[in-house]
Amino acid sequence: MSSASLLRAQIESTLANRIPGALTVRPVFAPETISIGIPELDRRSVGIPQGCLSEICGPASSGRTTLLLSLMREVTEQGDCCALIDASNAFDPLSAAANGVNLKRLLWVKCAAPHPKLTAVDKALKAADMIISAGGFGMIVLDLGDIERRLARKVPLASWYRFRRAVESTSAAFVVIEQEPFAKSCASLVVTLHMSNSEWVPTLCQPQNPKLLTGTNFAADVTRSRIDTFQRKPPGQATAAFRIATAWAG
Repeated sequence: MSSASLLRAQIESTLANRIPGALTVRPVFAPETISIGIPELDRRSVGIPQGCLSEICGPASSGRTTLLLSLMREVTEQGDCCALIDASNAFDPLSAAANGVNLKRLLWVKCAAPHPKLTAVDKALKAADMIISAGGFGMIVLDLGDIERRLARKVPLASWYRFRRAVESTSAAFVVIEQEPFAKSCASLVVTLHMSNSEWVPTLCQPQNPKLLTGTNFAADVTRSRIDTFQRKPPGQATAAFRIATAWAG
């Protein structure tokens, strides 16, 4: 037996009662994913990984809410429960119901009420800790999308690391909605959204022919994805485009 093999055997024998297989490399399996429910993104295979932290980023009017509601619809349609931690009380349940979200399977945590010591972000982080620990949810969403960037940047990296480690032992997808990515290497998936252009058509027989909005085109850039690494395949197309039509445009 070589000296290296002998040393390894001695270490594993010493640590056997505390850390079985201390020097054994454990296989890494690709996580299951949740479909986003937007065909253009699903064709790109942009699924939300379970047991991982994912970030959906973009400024106002970038398609964040549309993507979030589509995700929540997919989760609740499958019979799972979803928790939404709303740091700014921006969630509109009527819009969610109109988009097919089953509100009976949704826990809505509102964090914007004044508190003598805690900010809305503080309360949202505490709520996320408790809900991840409680378990029972298919997806947990931490919505910081309407929080000022300077405040969101103050969330310590240790908090993101704690969330990542906590959700790893569950089957839940932990999704953070933000204006820009803040979780750094703790995120397994980062999707950045932005609006490409709006579609307007002129109306007839109207003074000065006012234009009518018929839809908006958006782009989703996958700026980080560990799914391809898990599956040992080359990354796919980095950008996917999708369109949202207005109610009167079909």
